[in-house]
Amino acid sequence: MELRRTLRPAAAITTLALMFGLTACGGSAESEPVSDSGSSSSGAAEEVLPLTVARGGVNIENAVLADEQGFFEEEGLDIGEMQLTGMGGAAANSSVISGEFDVAATDAVTVIRAVAEGMPVVAVAGTKSADPDYEGEVSDGVVVPPGSDIKEWTDLEGKKIGVPELGGLPHMATMTGLIENGVDPDSVEFVPLPTDALVEAAAKGQVDAVFTFSIFLLSAVDSGFTRVGTGVREYLPNAPQVLWVASKEFAENNPEALERFHNAIEKGTEYGNENEEAVRQAYHDHTQLPAPFIDERMVLEPLNVEFDEEGWNTLLQVMKDEGDLREDLTYEEIVWEGAR
Repeated sequence: MELRRTLRPAAAITTLALMFGLTACGGSAESEPVSDSGSSSSGAAEEVLPLTVARGGVNIENAVLADEQGFFEEEGLDIGEMQLTGMGGAAANSSVISGEFDVAATDAVTVIRAVAEGMPVVAVAGTKSADPDYEGEVSDGVVVPPGSDIKEWTDLEGKKIGVPELGGLPHMATMTGLIENGVDPDSVEFVPLPTDALVEAAAKGQVDAVFTFSIFLLSAVDSGFTRVGTGVREYLPNAPQVLWVASKEFAENNPEALERFHNAIEKGTEYGNENEEAVRQAYHDHTQLPAPFIDERMVLEPLNVEFDEEGWNTLLQVMKDEGDLREDLTYEEIVWEGAR
């Protein structure tokens, strides 16, 4: 779909960067231990269970729509006012361990590292995985600035590539892409940069290429950047990206509440996948993203609450190959048994 008017990349990027920096506002209600005596079947819960939930700033639709469409209530959950936490990072893990929230949105790599380091957290439901069968526009990957001589993966040998974080999913996907295209990753210098500074760094020649995503990538392409490589769904197929996490203690003591949460999120996911306009409206109502981007440029990939074990194992192996993880770390250690 063509834009009716061009977004200014700097303004759009600043907006999303601010959104990523938002933290939960106000205190969440203190949650009492949750009873497991209720039923998890839709609309048939005998006891309403309290659950404090912190959503992220992106891939918000399954949680927002589950709330707005009454799916949490239908499953016998009282989530109160859903809070907003920063997307991913150690903060989400810490918030569930401390009991500030019962369930929080985060990213898969953060959870994997947390479990590997002994933090008592588990992944309890999915939001987004790298779907290799999705045929829509790719909204992540490696791009180069106008006038660059880099045309394909092999041209990246000996170059500087900016990534949002060393060891993060974009870094892992880029390294895998280099290897699969015959380029030694050790020949490339990876430069960690703030997400909202990647495109500008490439434009100024501080790096030769960047791996970016969403509004950052699409705005860059609209301003003349060229795609060199596709992203996570090609090189880490079915790998988990965005998900929900709880503390191990909460998961062990409150499986009924988490089962109901999983059911409600699944309903929200299905509703969103079938109602594109409702998803775009959710982004209008709950984010600071520019309206033209939401309406005309934003790529809405289908979300999926279920986990793909093979995709998890692919990501785990890449991280182990990089020396990031202990070799015996398994899918079963990371994912709550009710979500496998």
